[in-house]
This record gives sequence, C-alpha cells and structure tokens, in this order.
Amino acid sequence: MDGVFCDENKSCTIDFSAAPWPSSYTIHSWISYSSRPIPYVFHEAKLFVLSDVDFVAETENELLLVEYKNANLSNAAHPEAFRPLEDKRLNRVAMKYYNSLQFLQVMNHGIDKKKRYVYILECLNGDRVLRKRVRELLAARLPFLLQQQMHMPRKMIDSVDVFSIEEWNEAYPDFPLRLQ
Repeated sequence: MDGVFCDENKSCTIDFSAAPWPSSYTIHSWISYSSRPIPYVFHEAKLFVLSDVDFVAETENELLLVEYKNANLSNAAHPEAFRPLEDKRLNRVAMKYYNSLQFLQVMNHGIDKKKRYVYILECLNGDRVLRKRVRELLAARLPFLLQQQMHMPRKMIDSVDVFSIEEWNEAYPDFPLRLQ
C-alpha cells in the first residue's frame, strides 16, 4: 500500500498515506513521486559519514522528520545497554536531522514549511520524565539558538518532540505507527 512504510528492522509500520508526499528511508532508498527514484543516495556516493532519519512526510503545512528507536522489542539484543541520554547517541540523533534536512532542501522538499523533528523512543525506564530530558538535550544540539542569533529568513527547525509510540499516535492520528 502506497504511503505505509516499515522501519529498517521491520519492527513497525507507519502509515503516511494521508500525506501528500511521504517517504521512508529518505536518503538510503529514496522514494520520490515527482522524479525518478534515487536509491541509496548516501551509500552509493560512499558518504558513510552521513545518516538519515527513518521517515519523512511533507504535509500541507509542515515537513515531518521522524526518527524511531525501540529498545523494548522482544528480539532486541541487550536492551539494558541502550543509553538514550548518552552524548554520542544524542549527537547521532541530531546529525540525522541535519543530514536529512540538507538533502531534503536540495531536493526542494519543505522549503517554506514548518520543520518538525520527532524522535519516537521506546526503551527500558522510558517514561515521560526520561523523554522530556532527552528532548531538552536533543534540542540543545539542534539549531534553535543559531537561527535565533542569526535572524535567518527561514527557520531550519520549528520544533522537536520525543514521543512514545502511544504519544505519537495521539499527536498524529492520521499517521498511525503500529508494531509488527
């Protein structure tokens, strides 16, 4: 079904069929409805230093960039070893936003729309307090202060959220995420 995508581990699906322009694995296996497919863009260009978010959807008003991490899956190896507050992990999650945004802008997606980054996080002890702290630490790595200091004509980011799957489904009922 067009607009329904699986994450890379085939652990969930997200239904972006209600979005005018949905994409999954935006950079690694590009899906574009306005041009020819560009598969494995970063990989084929041997740009292994670059990474992308898991899902992207462009709605009438916003560009949604979505990263999904679930360390609570039954087949997750050592879920207790996952450290969502670790600097290295947070830096990697932030870089996925920057790399994806730059690529999307070059491809003319979401230029004049609100840019929302949503990190869907499921992990041991992953309650609202932990997600709020992850959000604060992640926001400090994203260009909120830069765009304020530089008075940019267009924002690089408008908001960042860290949600559980349940919170995502409440906030975006038109784009349900379901575990496989």
